[in-house]
Amino acid sequence: MEEYKPQLLVVDDELGMREGIRRIFTLEGYEVTVAENGSEGLAKGSEREFDVALIDLKMPDIDGLSVLRRLKEIYPDTEYMMITAFAGIDTAVEATRHGAYTYIPKPFTPDQIVFEVNRALGKRRLTLETRELRAEQRRRLLEISQEKSRLRTIINSINDALFVTNLEDEIVLANPQTRALFGFPSNIKAGDKISDLLPPEVIALIREAQEKTRQGIELISHEWEMKPNLELVINMKSAPVKDSAGGIIGFVTTIQDVTQLKRLDAQKSQFVSMVAHELKAPVAAVSGYLETMNSRILGDDITAYEKMISRSGERLQALIDLVNDLLNISRRELGTVRREIVAVSVPEVVESIRELLTGEMEKRGLTWTAEYDELLPTIDIDRDEFARVITNLLSNAVKYNREQGSIAVRALKENDSVRISITDAGIGMKKEDQEMLFRQFYRIKNDETRSIPGTGLGLSIVKQIIDSYRGNISVESIWLRGTTFTLRLPIKYSGEE
Repeated sequence: MEEYKPQLLVVDDELGMREGIRRIFTLEGYEVTVAENGSEGLAKGSEREFDVALIDLKMPDIDGLSVLRRLKEIYPDTEYMMITAFAGIDTAVEATRHGAYTYIPKPFTPDQIVFEVNRALGKRRLTLETRELRAEQRRRLLEISQEKSRLRTIINSINDALFVTNLEDEIVLANPQTRALFGFPSNIKAGDKISDLLPPEVIALIREAQEKTRQGIELISHEWEMKPNLELVINMKSAPVKDSAGGIIGFVTTIQDVTQLKRLDAQKSQFVSMVAHELKAPVAAVSGYLETMNSRILGDDITAYEKMISRSGERLQALIDLVNDLLNISRRELGTVRREIVAVSVPEVVESIRELLTGEMEKRGLTWTAEYDELLPTIDIDRDEFARVITNLLSNAVKYNREQGSIAVRALKENDSVRISITDAGIGMKKEDQEMLFRQFYRIKNDETRSIPGTGLGLSIVKQIIDSYRGNISVESIWLRGTTFTLRLPIKYSGEE
């Protein structure tokens, strides 16, 4: 018998990407079909059922999500994967909502895409086995207990919780995921009542689903927050099991943990709300200045508007900084930041940044001291990333300092790491502010900081960079007396986490 070749569909408008993927998976033993746009992908994907479909998100005629939705309606059991250079939280949520197994951000290596596709193919095999199992259950539910040893491996491999009950609400079968989710005892056996095992809320949902299925509805779906504050959210589906004559002889219930998806959705909403809030004020301010200048309220002399023009420039620069910070965060979350790891001298970078801040320091009368360990080694790090960290911390030490204040930097070797501390004699922070300091968009709000500009993203980016090198950063501060940031970075770079 000829060995079965997995069927792969690739829909991408980039010739190089299509042919590259085709060559990779032909060598892996797949039968690969390619389409150069969304329309062709829909046509080829509708002709027959594929095991796995790779669909590009951005295409000139029909976007990848539209192709996904329409093919999913025809072949719901195919495993769909999105490939895109524009992935983010919203892409992940949207693609998952429409049935995508996962998404792969460009660029990727051959090993990465082979791993992800083989993983999807494994899930596809389980899906087909489960589909066959459910068909068998409809024909022979009463024989499940005798066939338990043969079916247990398949049922247990399903990631979602699954259990089967008869018309007397007795357990016929339950996989380990069900036991883990609801805390079922390990010695649960066929015939145990679900009313003795499940929470009352779940029992109520099952009763409602069973009643609706008796009215002719084949599949009932419920979503329920089992634990508050998005700690555990489940999606429960219940369907009838029928005998050969069409009579209902039991029910199969699957429960999927959708907590992570709900958290992503909540994070997206929170993120959009915060960005909108941060954009609104500067845009409104610049719009007001422009309206004033356009109506010539202060007359026709351009010098009368110099302050408004200057303030508009400051607000627009703040918007540019915000957008750049957002892009930086997005790249880091997607893992698309390119690094050039070199041996970097800590004193050299610190002193070069100090020179850039000299004018502002002199204007405020700040004094500078620096102490470097004589045996201080270089560290393996991307120079631009390290400079960004030091720039942020030193500029904060200047901005949040007091007139005639001071800044002190100290760097020394500590075991296999370098410890760098930056101390200012500024306004300091209260304890509650220190606990929130590294969160995105968090800015300390009080009379001392009201006039100091910033996006609220700088320190969160600093922490992301430090964490990615398996380092750490901490802060110690006394209100109205000063702040010390201490960061530790490994001397040798061992790769990202």
